[in-house]
Formats: sequence, structure tokens, C-alpha cells
Amino acid sequence: MRRLLLILICLVGAAAVFAAGSTGGTSSGSSTSSSTSATASPSTALDWYNAGYAAANAGKYQDGANAFQKAIALKSDYAEAYNMLGFCTRKLGNVKGAFSYYEKALSLKPNFPEAREYYGEAFVQVGNLARAVQQYVILARAGSKNASELLDVISDYVNKNASG
Repeated sequence: MRRLLLILICLVGAAAVFAAGSTGGTSSGSSTSSSTSATASPSTALDWYNAGYAAANAGKYQDGANAFQKAIALKSDYAEAYNMLGFCTRKLGNVKGAFSYYEKALSLKPNFPEAREYYGEAFVQVGNLARAVQQYVILARAGSKNASELLDVISDYVNKNASG
């Protein structure tokens, strides 16, 4: 019961923050997924993105980050690459550094649910539940499946810290 109360308090607080100045919207639901190129050396932004995605999925976050940086060098408005660069940066332990990549992804594509979810997860990692829940509210209002994934992360954090 105490855990549920904490979650509800966070949600109410985030709703107030959200109402005070955040912009929401509907999710475009777009994601970039394509089979990894069979070429030995990627040459296009999409090739570098796919190589980075494969590296990230294999837990090779530094290789992934390097590939996403190359994708961005070829296509400076590549929101998906910025998002995944943020993901790899966060997984490498630089949570605060990841924020700028998520913010860039969201500035390019405001209704980008994966970026918004990862942005929320980064806020959980630094203990800023109000901002994490704000991201959850945006995702929930958009009807995104990513909302429940972020809520699980928030709930795990609250449950872990409420037992202390």
C-alpha cells in the first residue's frame, strides 16, 4: 500500500509539472529497423546506425556509441542515432552525458516514444522521479506502449527505495 501511495504521489507531482509547461502530443510510433548491412565497412548513415544497433544489442556499448557518432556525422538530423547514442552513453555509465543526446533526439522528433522512454529512465537513474514521471505522463497520454515500460522502471525504483 505504501508503495502504491508513493507512486501516486509521484504521478500527481508529475502531472502538475507537466501541466505547468510541458508539451505533449501523439506518438508517431516510428522506429528505424533494417537488416544489418553485409558490407565490411558501413558507408551510409543507416549502415552505421545498423552497426551501432547490433553492437548495442550485443552489449558492446562503446562500439555502438562510435557507430552512432559516425551515423550522426553523415546525417546530422538523425534522431534515432542520437537516441541510441544516449542509450549507449548511459549504459557506459555517463548518465548525465546521455541527457544531451536524448534532448537532441526529442528536439528533432518530439513525439519519439523510445527517446522519451530512455530519457525518463535516465531521470530515474539520477533520482529525479518528478521528471521521469513527466515523461511517463507524456507517453501515457500518447497511448504509447513505452509508457508501461517506463512505469515498470519507475515502480522498481520506488519499491527498491521504499523498503529502506
